Amino acid sequence: MGELRTHGVRTVIDLRRPCEYTGDVPDDIRLVRVDLDGDERDFWDPIELNGRWGTPLYYLAHIRDLPHRLAEVLRAIATADDGAVLFHCGAGWDRTGLVAAVLLRVLDVTDDAATADYLVSFANADAMARLHGRSFDVEERHEVLARFGHTAESAFRSMYGDLELDEWFGISGIDDETRVVIDTWRGSVTRSRSAPTRTC
Repeated sequence: MGELRTHGVRTVIDLRRPCEYTGDVPDDIRLVRVDLDGDERDFWDPIELNGRWGTPLYYLAHIRDLPHRLAEVLRAIATADDGAVLFHCGAGWDRTGLVAAVLLRVLDVTDDAATADYLVSFANADAMARLHGRSFDVEERHEVLARFGHTAESAFRSMYGDLELDEWFGISGIDDETRVVIDTWRGSVTRSRSAPTRTC
């Protein structure tokens, strides 16, 4: 827990489902819980049936069909206390990967750099398993991706290349102020463009 303070973390955003909640954070660090998955069965049943959960193969559909879920996360980031924001799920390549991909795309981070960032979670899978004392089903994820003609790298790279956010921001219900905060990474980056002003 001391490492959170060392890295300047003032807010932790837990992206897991309520049934997964474990642990806590120090009293001087804000904990925000946002269920990124949700329980919209019409969405999740086919994805769980064919195994795409836990892979980038469902990211674009999630962003399109459940825009309110991601919007809640971005609002939590935008309204977090001053200081670093840490967001996490269980393994790091699923829900965390989705949010990270969106934040990187906002800044037009290159496909190569974003993909390399995503793959770090797979490289750290064994260490995560030892730390938590349980398997994160890495081989199963690889097998699922292979069934769809992908590796972890190609699945993320393909998704990231098709990740268009301007239209999503228009339908997400996110206000202009939040959009600017996200566009500038909480004011840490100067952007050449600002969020569009809606007239509706």
